[in-house]
Amino acid sequence: MGKEQDAYDKKNAEMQEQYMAFVTEKATEEDMTVMGKCGAKLKELMPNPGLKVGYTAPDFTLLDSSGTKITLSEELKKGPVVLVFYRGAWCPVCNMHLNALQDIVPVLKSKYNASIIALTPQMLEVSKNQLEGTTISYKVCSDLDDSISKSYNLYYDLDPELDDVYMKMGINVKATNGGDRLGVPVPGTFIIDKKGIVKAMQADTDYMKRMKPDEIFSGLEQN
Repeated sequence: MGKEQDAYDKKNAEMQEQYMAFVTEKATEEDMTVMGKCGAKLKELMPNPGLKVGYTAPDFTLLDSSGTKITLSEELKKGPVVLVFYRGAWCPVCNMHLNALQDIVPVLKSKYNASIIALTPQMLEVSKNQLEGTTISYKVCSDLDDSISKSYNLYYDLDPELDDVYMKMGINVKATNGGDRLGVPVPGTFIIDKKGIVKAMQADTDYMKRMKPDEIFSGLEQN
C-alpha cells in the first residue's frame, strides 16, 4: 500500500465520520428505514452494474464545466483515461472521492501518462460552482441526457420516496440536475486503455464503495 492509498484511507475515514454525524442529525429512524429499503431495492435491481472488463468503452462528446467540448476518443489518443461517474455535488462521498483523485493526478501523468475525466448528471453551472475553491484540475463533464451513464450500464432513477428523505435533509437532486430529472449513475470508475478497451472497473450500488488509488494503479498496469 502506497502513500496515496494511505492518504485516501484517511480522507475516507474522516468523510464517513462526518457523513454519519450529518445523517444522524438530519434523518429520523423512519428516514433511515427508507434509505435502507431503497438501497436494498436498487441492489436487487442492479446486482452487477457497469460495463465489464474487455468491452469497448462507448465514445462520447460532452461539455466540461468550462463549456469546452471533451471527446473520449480524442483524450485516449494522448494516453489511458480514468473515467469516473459520480452522482453530484450534493453527495459527500463523491466529493471526497473527487478530491482524493486529484491527489493522484501527478502520479497518473508521470508514471502512466493517464488522465481523469469525471462525468455527472448535474448542470454545468453546478459543476463549475462545485469546483470553485478546490484544486481539481481534471475535466468534469455533464451528462445532461443521461445517455452516457446508460451506455455504461450505470443509470437509474432515484426512488421518489428516497428523494423525499433527501429533500428533508436539504439535498435537492432535481435542482442540481435541472428540470425534473432524478436520474443518477451508480458511482463507477473505468480504466480505459488507448485502444478504448476497459482494462479494469469498479461499480457498486453501495455508494460508499469507490475505486481506490491502489486499484486504479493496478488497472493501469494492465495497459
